[in-house]
Amino acid sequence: MRRTLIIVGLIGLVVSLFLVGSYYALFRYRTFPPAADQPVEVLDVPYLERSVELSERGAEDPIWQQVPGKTLPLAPQVTAIPWGKASVPEVTVAAFHNGERIFFRLQWRDPTEDRQLGRDLFSDACAIMLPLVENPQPNTIMMGFLEGANIWAWKAARDAQVWKGDSARVQSEHPYADYYYPFEPREVFPIATEPIPSAVEDLVARGVGTLTPRAHQRVQGRGFWKKGMWTVILTRALAVSGAADEAALPIGGTRAVAFAVWDGAKGDRGARKSITGWVRLRVWPTEVPAGASGR
Repeated sequence: MRRTLIIVGLIGLVVSLFLVGSYYALFRYRTFPPAADQPVEVLDVPYLERSVELSERGAEDPIWQQVPGKTLPLAPQVTAIPWGKASVPEVTVAAFHNGERIFFRLQWRDPTEDRQLGRDLFSDACAIMLPLVENPQPNTIMMGFLEGANIWAWKAARDAQVWKGDSARVQSEHPYADYYYPFEPREVFPIATEPIPSAVEDLVARGVGTLTPRAHQRVQGRGFWKKGMWTVILTRALAVSGAADEAALPIGGTRAVAFAVWDGAKGDRGARKSITGWVRLRVWPTEVPAGASGR
């Protein structure tokens, strides 16, 4: 009897520790706003009457020297299996808008250019997460855990197919056949592959394991690897389509944003990634010149 009570007590202790640990991981590991001794990072998005090309020239355009970028520390994702391994220590982000479109440039160091997918081969990648609500709760850092998030996910393998026509490196998510018998009114057995319209997937998530593509893909992007550095540009129209699964970016407003980076050579994929905490994205009004200090 005593042995049984001891076993039951040990089981209860293990369960209690598991629940406490899960609560800490899900609700306390990342907070917004953070504790008083951890000030919120602010990423200013100035107004510039310019745009940048989705090209290497655009990635290195002198316009980026006028934009107040921010280097953000990255930490391993620890709230969902497989946990991250802090593969990338930091990412530098800059952004601006021209009244119609917003442009982001993400840069991070990576000694290898990983654009292939295959057995034990994983793609480098990065993502921008924008919550669907104006002020997310402290526990929503992981995939918009409770309130939803719009995620712009760029993948180097996908980029290779879109911009380099390298279909051998990445497979379409929606393959189909292409057999058209001359007297049939429609294709009855397709065998071709759907083209991928963008190197960036426009996604929505309302918790871990709920990531799905949006019906209308509106984000474009392109990445360049040079001398151990990734530079990725992502862009979308500021005006939203009105869909409930698309994040608004109002001019003159401030919204939360988070960033993530994957290092394919180190086994990063899926939930295994390096992430920032929430950052305040401050989109300047069009009357504020780029050289001003912001609001």
